[in-house]
Parts: sequence; C-alpha cells; structure tokens
Amino acid sequence: MSRSIPERDWKQLINLKPELLNTLCARIHKQAESIIKSTDKSEHEKYLDLYEYIQDSDDIVARCFNDWRRSNISMKISQLLAENLLTDEHIQNLSDETKEIIESLRAFQK
Repeated sequence: MSRSIPERDWKQLINLKPELLNTLCARIHKQAESIIKSTDKSEHEKYLDLYEYIQDSDDIVARCFNDWRRSNISMKISQLLAENLLTDEHIQNLSDETKEIIESLRAFQK
C-alpha cells in the first residue's frame, strides 16, 4: 500500500520521527544490556548473541526510519505499528484520512 497522506499529517509524522527513533533505540539498548548482563552464558556466547541482536535491530531501524518520503510513508507507518512505536496518542491528532490508512494497515497485520 503506497497511499499518500495529507501534508499536515506528513509534517506531524516528521516531527514525531526523532521521538519514535529514540523510543526504539532505548528498547534496543535495554535488550542489549540484558544480553550483556546475562550470567548463564560465556562472554563469547554473549558476544555472539549481542552481535546477532544488533544486526536484527539494525534491520528494524532501517525498515522504520530509513528513506522517509511522503510517497512511502504508509510502509513506514506499517513498520512503526508492527514495532508498537506509533501509539494511539500519536495517531489521535492525525486526519481521518490518515487514520483510515492506519486502520487498514492494522487490519492487514492481524
């Protein structure tokens, strides 16, 4: 789905982007810390787990935040929803048109 959204919503999402990215990075850091502090694995096993986790996390960051354009924002919204980053609080101030896009994306993800 590559429907465009109104300019006002686009600007609002652009302004939210740093907050959403920060939230995702905080989540990633917390899990990375948990991997590092694990006491049931060797240092090498923790390193391997952390390396894999960071690679997977980098893919998530890229899917959610790389190449933000108004023409592909529906795909980005879909990823933000999949990662539970875009909350109802964020969505409440968007237009009805964008809310409809979000609802159809949510329905598709179920």
